[in-house]
Amino acid sequence: MNLEQALACVKAAGFRVSKPKPRKQSRVGPTCVTQFADGSVYRMTTHTNEERLDYARGQKLCAWAWASRHKHDCVPPIVAVHFERDGERL
Repeated sequence: MNLEQALACVKAAGFRVSKPKPRKQSRVGPTCVTQFADGSVYRMTTHTNEERLDYARGQKLCAWAWASRHKHDCVPPIVAVHFERDGERL
């Protein structure tokens, strides 16, 4: 039984139904690229405004990703941070 037939059965039983609406793919936020002192580079998508980039949030997300990956709480110092979209620096 496909979705159309299932909806017809439910409607016939007296229930009011509507098809699920397709979700709009919203635009992905800019990517924070962080380089750590150990040479590793982490890229995290941050949901922030492009006019006011949130560097603190980007650094925090990348530090959490580093700590999660290395199973270590002592995150090395951050050497460089920038935001990019589609390969272009913002």
